[in-house]
Amino acid sequence: MAVRPPIHRPVGHCCKRERDRDADRNRDPAIRALYKSARWQRARRMFLARHPLCAECERQGRVSAANTVDHVIPHRGDTTRFWDQDGWQPLCAPCHSRKTAAEDGGFGNRRTGRESSG
Repeated sequence: MAVRPPIHRPVGHCCKRERDRDADRNRDPAIRALYKSARWQRARRMFLARHPLCAECERQGRVSAANTVDHVIPHRGDTTRFWDQDGWQPLCAPCHSRKTAAEDGGFGNRRTGRESSG
């Protein structure tokens, strides 16, 4: 029987699944519950069905499918803002990652200071 060779990963490197799991564990339990709810899954699915293209890509003259519902202004646990569809936009994964990293200070970026009280 063939045995798959081991995968070499540098120290501290982990796969996307592990990073996602760790990020989910570090999220506030109340916010995690909002995203895990059946209500959010239905609302997200319906929103993406009505808005299938990435808003940021469209602004830049590109066409790409949206797969993420983004809160334009981060809700930071505010349930009123979380459920307000006027504050949602459809984004593709790369655009959502860039936006989130810029706001949260990821990838070495400085926090933009866009808070939920705006």
